[in-house]
Amino acid sequence: MNKNNTNGFTLIEIMVSSALFVLVLLIVTSTYSVGQRIYRQSINDNELWQNARVVLDRTSREIRQAKKILTALPATNNNSPSEIIFEDGHDTVKISYIRYYLNNTDVYRETYHYYFDSEPTTYVPWNSVDNFGNTPIKAIEENYIVGQFFSNLNFWGSNKLVNIEATLEKNSRIINLMTAVFGRNL
Repeated sequence: MNKNNTNGFTLIEIMVSSALFVLVLLIVTSTYSVGQRIYRQSINDNELWQNARVVLDRTSREIRQAKKILTALPATNNNSPSEIIFEDGHDTVKISYIRYYLNNTDVYRETYHYYFDSEPTTYVPWNSVDNFGNTPIKAIEENYIVGQFFSNLNFWGSNKLVNIEATLEKNSRIINLMTAVFGRNL
């Protein structure tokens, strides 16, 4: 009778199969980890691009329709303001103003109008003066965030052309954008 058992695995076979299992497991987990990192990065990038698109599209559309830009815009990007104020060109019934501005990392859209105490329902231009030499009162209608993750927002231009430059940043990802808008009603 043969006492050698040939049905089992040798120690070397077990070690080789364990090493191969660990190697396959490391490859799978590292591939999964890379895939998750790329997925999270694409989510962040999409969020940055979405924020940039919303702010630049909306600002561009409203500047295009503006009656008058009140912000003194320099001809170049040097020392350009991070806000723009203009007279709304969409509402022909009343005189109202729109302001886009950067506050920390958020871009806000503020709408407001001016009036005199004697006639609060009559909107007047911002630079009006009543019979007594009084300037009008500013009444804010809306003020809300339209975009997040902005580290820079600049406006500059000349004649009817307004340039907008934006930098967005999230989780060490940076996106720089620039557009130019031609004001039709300016």
